[in-house]
Amino acid sequence: MITCMQREHSVATQQMLDDYLRTLIAPMDGMWESAVIAQATFWEIQDQGRHAGYFCIGSDNDLLRFHLVEDCQVRAQEIFRRVVSTHDIQYAIASTIEPLYFSVCLDMQRGITLHSYLFRDHTRVDLPAALSKYTFRQAKKSELADIERFYRANTEGPGDWIGAFVHKRLTREELFGLYDQQTLVATGECIPSQKQVPYADLGIVVAQAYRGRGLGSSMLIHLKRHCYAAGWQPICSCAAGNHASKKAIEKAGFISDQRMVKVQLS
Repeated sequence: MITCMQREHSVATQQMLDDYLRTLIAPMDGMWESAVIAQATFWEIQDQGRHAGYFCIGSDNDLLRFHLVEDCQVRAQEIFRRVVSTHDIQYAIASTIEPLYFSVCLDMQRGITLHSYLFRDHTRVDLPAALSKYTFRQAKKSELADIERFYRANTEGPGDWIGAFVHKRLTREELFGLYDQQTLVATGECIPSQKQVPYADLGIVVAQAYRGRGLGSSMLIHLKRHCYAAGWQPICSCAAGNHASKKAIEKAGFISDQRMVKVQLS
């Protein structure tokens, strides 16, 4: 008999999440793991009292993850349908790097829309000569207040996450800046994964007044060089509707052969 029990996030649930990453056919976006999955409700699946797998549900009641241990995968369709029905799930977000989860979503899909692109490094790209006038360097802890203001001015949303995020990146020496003389015109994050070695997640923010000048690609090229020197493999992602980011990422030598999709379930 299949039963599902909500679990508080703990060392045990984190281990399940970490183990799942090793079943994927390509690295998962680090921000998805840390900012989305980590905030989701965690449910354990049991079969006759034994651990059979787990799933995660987001704040909008979207299914964000579904995993079964190997012995139970033969019943994947049955168990997935039960989870969807029991929890009245209308949508699931899955990726092409998650074969089992993606496949059972397809079995029940009524419609699919593109959610985001997952990029991997493909080609080493030289920095355009016209952009060499901008100075790239690691950000300093003393610049915390200035960088926070930069993020708040140049990112969308309420920005509740900015203070803690910037402080953490500065403390870990994972934050970089691109400067036009003394003016900060772009920031870049290079976050080495502790769970998916040797990958590192890259992220950028470009000042609104400087957008459209190739600074996004320039920052990514600098961050890629930093990764190469450290022995990391850079990855990144962008939302499906963010065409400017997609163009900048591709110009920096990345390729997306994996996707995340939002699936409407029957």
